[in-house]
Amino acid sequence: MVALGTTSPTLFRALAALSAVLLLSSYWVAAPWFIARSKTWHRLITFLPLLAYVVAIGLVGVAGASFLPNQPVVAGLAWMMIWCFHIGGGMKEPTSFAYERLRGRLTWAAAFQVNAMCYGTVGAVCLIRTMPVPVRFAPALFATCLSVVVGLVVSSAKVFTRVRKLATQLDARAQRLERCLTRLSRSPVAERRQLQDAAEDAWDDLHRTLCNKVETGFHLYGTFVIPPVTRKALEALVLEAIANPGAMAYEDAMARLSVLRAACVRKMDTVA
Repeated sequence: MVALGTTSPTLFRALAALSAVLLLSSYWVAAPWFIARSKTWHRLITFLPLLAYVVAIGLVGVAGASFLPNQPVVAGLAWMMIWCFHIGGGMKEPTSFAYERLRGRLTWAAAFQVNAMCYGTVGAVCLIRTMPVPVRFAPALFATCLSVVVGLVVSSAKVFTRVRKLATQLDARAQRLERCLTRLSRSPVAERRQLQDAAEDAWDDLHRTLCNKVETGFHLYGTFVIPPVTRKALEALVLEAIANPGAMAYEDAMARLSVLRAACVRKMDTVA
């Protein structure tokens, strides 16, 4: 910060280099401390960037509101910036503790999406209302703003409906895979081929569901159900459990599927 405030190029370079050394040194000091923390501390610390993102979005929203009613264009641009930032990727949720965070992810992903849509819609309305149009077009301008707001309500409802459908499918397909693996582990060797085929089909259905985004159908942005790395690890575990029924991989796969299903319990809606 001191380097940015100085007008001397020599002093700027020296302070910038010192800042880089201090940052690197702080990492060397903090890394061993972080590794030595408990699982609860790891989960809390890795959640802090997401919390900072929420606070930053709130501050920008309040800053935009402070420009009203005198500067609606500035307020609209600030709120539109929040929407653009979210569409551009926003703050990604930590990939650690993927199964434990799934229940919250199904809630917060939809909430963040709707929040960004609200900011973007209100910002668009502010910009539309300031357009220099003749008085005779005022009713059409009002109708346009009203249509945008109605579209926001409909889109928000679809986001939450999507999450409920996703949770329902996740639970159903994970349960089917659990039953296939259980039957396979208890079956005699002579009958395993058919049960293995059924288990592979069940995994294919679950895998396709896990590849979806939580809050949006667009694969360019959105929140994963579980991170790709975790999904690949689960795939390797399930395939190992299918190939070697009753082995250690079976117990691990069943434990992960159980956590996956538990995260979906409060979101299920079979008539969504």
